[in-house]
Amino acid sequence: MSILILSDSHGATAEVKAVVDRHQADHVFHCGDYCTDQKKAPFSAMRLVRGNCDVDSKVPLELGSVWKNLRIYQTHGHLFGVKSSLLKLHYRAEETGANLVIFGHSHVPVCTVERDILFINPGSMLQPRHFPVPTYALVEEEEAGADFVTVKVTYFDIKGNTVNERGGTFRLRRQAP
Repeated sequence: MSILILSDSHGATAEVKAVVDRHQADHVFHCGDYCTDQKKAPFSAMRLVRGNCDVDSKVPLELGSVWKNLRIYQTHGHLFGVKSSLLKLHYRAEETGANLVIFGHSHVPVCTVERDILFINPGSMLQPRHFPVPTYALVEEEEAGADFVTVKVTYFDIKGNTVNERGGTFRLRRQAP
């Protein structure tokens, strides 16, 4: 199956619900700035982190998860200066042992591997920056070996059309359980 990654939806509840219903992923991750009541559907079933525009201090600023062979580190990104560099976020990923980092904040879709760690910013579903369309991302595990995992990352626009300018297939180091 897959994991769905959203960020920076800024109160767009109906649009988020449509995306979640469209993909039926194993897990849905929202990387902050959801800007609505997280106790209501569809947000109540998601793994949420708090962004700089979210107000409930009970929602964590970061989360760690394991899905299949991926150790996921999730944050919004505003505390790591992601608009200028991924360096601080990379250090945090190494501290947590993650091989997949998901984040938001910049509203710019990013998909890059640095030293065996995949960094994914799904972009914004409502207010894209430096990219022509609103986006979100889907990650599927394709293959796993003793010391590696291969994943496919696909970006979509808000209507569910594939965005070919981002994503791809990536081979990552498999982290110890």
